[in-house]
Formats: sequence, structure tokens, C-alpha cells
Amino acid sequence: MKKSRLFKFMGLLTFVIIFLACSAEDGADGAIGPQGEQGTPGIDGQDGTDGQDGADGEDGNANVIFSNWIDADWNVQDDPRAKSMNLLITEIDNIELRNKTLVFVYLQQWGTSSIYPMPNAGRWSNTWYSFTFGNNGVTLNGITVTLISTNGVDLTDLQYSGSRGNRFRYVLVPESAQSSKLDYSNYEAVKAFYNLMD
Repeated sequence: MKKSRLFKFMGLLTFVIIFLACSAEDGADGAIGPQGEQGTPGIDGQDGTDGQDGADGEDGNANVIFSNWIDADWNVQDDPRAKSMNLLITEIDNIELRNKTLVFVYLQQWGTSSIYPMPNAGRWSNTWYSFTFGNNGVTLNGITVTLISTNGVDLTDLQYSGSRGNRFRYVLVPESAQSSKLDYSNYEAVKAFYNLMD
């Protein structure tokens, strides 16, 4: 019985020595076992909250064309009760201006911080400032700004003179930059939306 225990002990000792002497790198890799069963799917995470209305990124002004403020210069007609001036547009042709572009002209006058979208009476009750654009005539190339007296009385220099603070600015918005969410009659909103400089 002692011999059989001794043989078992010696066999076990030999096995342990051989096992410890072998390394994983000595033998060839075994075959890959079969794919296990798919686990139970996890629970979906909670949906995130929607962003606030109007929180979209700001639109750029890469395609928007805008002028500096232009002092009134009645270079087409300069009568006591009717005046007009031509603002030459060189950035786009008249066909694109007439057919594919939103055209806005704003009026600024001395003595008020208001900026008026045209057509408009401005700060006076007897005037009407308006504009046309994109015509093919020689004198109507680009944008033509018109001022008329609405009561038959001669206009005063406060109402028409560039040196008295009457000035205009145009903003041209091609199709690619137009936005339905913008109130174009609000100059400050247009200025902010398209990052217009003063």
C-alpha cells in the first residue's frame, strides 16, 4: 500500500513538473470553438431632449451681397417734388437680380435711430421712398431709389439731402441663402442673421 501511494505521489509530482515546464507558446493553437448563444439584448437608453426652437446654427453670409450705407445722391432725377437715384449693382447681372434674388433696401435718416424697410414714408408724413430693380434700361441698371412728395409740396433738404443724413443700404439675398424663418422687414434681424457689418 505504501508503494502504491509512493507511485501515485511520484506520478503526480512528475505531471506537475512537466505541466509547469510547458509554456503556451510551445504548442499549436487549437481550433476556434463554436459561437455561443446570443445574450439577452440590453434595455434602450433614454432619448435625449430636443434642442430649443431657433437653436439651429447661424446661417453664414457667404452669398449675401450688401452695400455700405450710401448717402442720397439724386443722380437720375432731381426735381423739387420727385427725386431718383441709381445704385449700380456689379456683383450680379440684372437677370439674376430680377429673377433669382430677394432685394431689400433700407432707409436711415438723421434725427432718429430707426431704420426703415422700403417702401416707406420714413419719418415724414408727406414723403414716399421706394425702389425698383433689375430693369434693362440704361438708367435703370441695378436698383433705382425714388422719393416723391405725396402732398404736392416741395421736398425739404431734411427729407432728401445726403448731407442731412438720408442714406440707403441694399441687401441682396440669392436663392441659396434665403431663409423662410427671417423677417426681412426687420433690419436688425437681417443684420444679425447674415452677420452684416455697419
